[in-house]
Amino acid sequence: MADQIDKPLPLRLVPPSQWPPRILPAAAPWWMRLRDLVLTLLAWMAFLWLLRGPVVAAVVWLSPSARVYLERWIDVDFAVDLRPYLWVAGGFVVALAFAGVWQRHHLRRQPSADQDVAALQPDAQFAAAGLSASDLSLWREARRLHVLYDGEGRITGASAGPMA
Repeated sequence: MADQIDKPLPLRLVPPSQWPPRILPAAAPWWMRLRDLVLTLLAWMAFLWLLRGPVVAAVVWLSPSARVYLERWIDVDFAVDLRPYLWVAGGFVVALAFAGVWQRHHLRRQPSADQDVAALQPDAQFAAAGLSASDLSLWREARRLHVLYDGEGRITGASAGPMA
């Protein structure tokens, strides 16, 4: 048991995760996948219920022969005016376009999700921190590192061993 406690943890460099973070279906428990499916179906049913008049009017407009079939099952006036819904949809499109133009500088600063950034090698990480790469083996074996920072939050030094 003591041998397992005293073993140093291996240093593992991990590439940065992509943004936005995704939970793969294989990593999610079954009850989460079922919950998500049920919530999605309920949201779509509520959406269709709220827009049942325009949906039925659109179906009848696309296929006039469906009117006879729908009259037996659905008691909705088929003379629904779709213009208010089109104005609202057009307003959403204009708002999204305006927001995209308004936020273009912010959106350009965001890293692309498909941009793969390779992890820095230990030598490059030590050089970026201003430290000697020869200390890598010492750092891997150390149970505690004492890191020194300057006023701007940059690493100025580090030593292995107990903190003083």
